[in-house]
Amino acid sequence: MRSRWEITFIICVVLIAAVLAGCGAAEQRPALEKIEYTNLNDSGSRELLQELLSDAGVSDGRIQGFFRRVDHFNDIVKQEWLTDGFEEAELLYTKYDPYTMQDEWTAKNGTFPGYNCRITAMSLFGDFISVSADSQINSGEDVLFVDEETLKTDPSALGGSSLADFRALYSSMKAKNTTEIPRHVQTVQEEWASRGVTFQENERIRLITVFFHDKPTEEESLLFVGHVGVLLTAEDGTLYFVEKVAFQEPYRLLRFANRTALSDYLMGKYDTSWGQDTATPFIMENDKLMDGWRPNPDSGSSTLG
Repeated sequence: MRSRWEITFIICVVLIAAVLAGCGAAEQRPALEKIEYTNLNDSGSRELLQELLSDAGVSDGRIQGFFRRVDHFNDIVKQEWLTDGFEEAELLYTKYDPYTMQDEWTAKNGTFPGYNCRITAMSLFGDFISVSADSQINSGEDVLFVDEETLKTDPSALGGSSLADFRALYSSMKAKNTTEIPRHVQTVQEEWASRGVTFQENERIRLITVFFHDKPTEEESLLFVGHVGVLLTAEDGTLYFVEKVAFQEPYRLLRFANRTALSDYLMGKYDTSWGQDTATPFIMENDKLMDGWRPNPDSGSSTLG
């Protein structure tokens, strides 16, 4: 008969093994191979997104403005380049050639750049962030210079948010010369706080921001918003991600089972560098590192810290 101490020891060993097995299972979860998405070119997906946005508290004015821009884009490009409702595809597959689509856009819009991920996300999410009135981020040689060309032509594209708020949220940030993600996350949080950027808590709608690390010179180290979209949670827990792929590429609504699948989609697109002395891209959900975020296992990403 075993002693009480031996029984306690065995129970502890079993519990520790279970925890380690659970962690290992999460680490070994296979990367996402296919996505399910729509370009919002059909009534069913449009009605779904309108209901999701409305249920999350997005104003009707912002919703209608968003769909006007979706219609403008979808009416310009060839319909065979767009989905017919939700479709399944390989992670990086597109039904169009981006250069041909860009030519199509330019032929009909001239020098007007169009709308990108940052403008689109702000137009939908703007009521859920606040920026202090004394925040002063000036325009300049920054990743936002093309965005601002669009906003000079169409200030209404922000859905009622101000250019000052846009700059406070998206302007690049000076960063430490490190590949450690926790340190960069801290930099983002501290910089947003210094700019007076705060997020309203709402479980139905979240801002998903992909930050990139860059070293334009030996002395400089910067973080900038490389991509951003809006995450919506349906009543049944299904996740939907709204994005504008690029200035002259389509709008998308994607459906995911969990945040790790969303991470795999975004990191599969943007975590593609090998052997560089910069940090891997990382994903913020509002002002925190997104649960389920993980680097692209095929990228040879740098140390996470």
